Amino acid sequence: MTVASDSRSSGSSSIPKPTGFGPISLPTRDAEKSKRFFVDVLGGELVEDGSRPRVRLGTFEVVLGAQAGGATAPHSEHPHYAFTVRPEDFAPLKARLDAFGVPTHEPWCRAGSPASLMYFRDPSGNQFEMYCEEGDIGLPKRIGARAGGDYTIPFRELVYLEMKDPVGEAPSVRAADFNHMTIPSRDLQESKRFLTEVFGGEVTIDHPSHVTVVVGGAQIGNGGPMKEGWPAPDAEFPHYTLITLPGDLAPLRDRLRGFGVPTSEIFTRNGLDAAVYYRDPTGNLWRLYCPTGFSGATRRTADSGGDYTPDLAALCYDRWNDSGA
Repeated sequence: MTVASDSRSSGSSSIPKPTGFGPISLPTRDAEKSKRFFVDVLGGELVEDGSRPRVRLGTFEVVLGAQAGGATAPHSEHPHYAFTVRPEDFAPLKARLDAFGVPTHEPWCRAGSPASLMYFRDPSGNQFEMYCEEGDIGLPKRIGARAGGDYTIPFRELVYLEMKDPVGEAPSVRAADFNHMTIPSRDLQESKRFLTEVFGGEVTIDHPSHVTVVVGGAQIGNGGPMKEGWPAPDAEFPHYTLITLPGDLAPLRDRLRGFGVPTSEIFTRNGLDAAVYYRDPTGNLWRLYCPTGFSGATRRTADSGGDYTPDLAALCYDRWNDSGA
C-alpha cells in the first residue's frame, strides 16, 4: 500500500518528508489461516508468498510475519486498522464476515457524528475496523459509551481461532480501501509533537483521547493515554512503514538521530530496497523504506545473503529531544 503525497508540498521545504505509507506489517500465528482470511474472506490478492506473505486489498496492503504474539490485546481497541466502506457495502460485508465465522458486533457511532463503525479481527487477533464516513448503512447503530451513549464494544468476544466454510453463498463484497489506523500512545501531545516536528505532519484531529496526524498522505491516529499495546522490545511485528524517496532516506535517518531517536543501520532484504527501523516515543515500531533506487551503503539481512539483524531492543528509549518536555 502506498498512499501518495507530495513530500515537499507543506511545511518547510528544508525538511525531507515521507512520500507514502504502507504496508502494515502484522504478526501471524498461522500464515495459511491468515492468507485465507485476507484472500478468501476479505478478497485480497496474494502478491508475494514465502516467509513474509504480502496481500494487497486495493489501497490496503498487509505483510505477515511469523510471531506467536503481538496482536491487539483481547480487551483493547488499539492498535486497529480501518477500511473505508461504502454505506451500501456495510451490511453485506458484515454478513460476509459472519458467514465465515468471524465474530462481529453491533455497528456503532459517536453522538453527533454521521460515521458508522464496527470492529473485527483476523485469526491471529489483529484488529480491524469497518469505517463508513456517512450515509445509511441499513443497520441500526448504537452510540458508544465513550462517545455520548451506553454501548460498550465487546472486544473480547471478537477473538477467535478458527474460521468456517460459509453455508450457501456469502455476499461478494470485498474490503479494499485504507482509511486510517489508530495506534496506542502513552502521551498524546508527545505523539503529536513527534509526528509534526520530526516528519512535518499535519494535525487533523486533536481531542483529549485521540490525536490524528497526516504523514505520507495517511491518517495516523493515536489513542490514549495508554499503558500498553505497543510491541515488546524484541518483537518485529506489528510495525508500520513510511515510504521515502532514495535521496531522503539517509537524511530522515539523520533527522531522527538529531532528535535523539535511536535507529538501525540502513539495511536491505532483497538487494534493491533500503530500510531503517526506529520507534516513536511510545514504543511503536516503524520503518523508513525506499523500495528501489537507494545508492548508499546498506547492510544485508539473511534474506539477501548477509548477516545483519536489526537490534530492535536497542531502539527503545525513554527520552528524545522533545521541545515540549
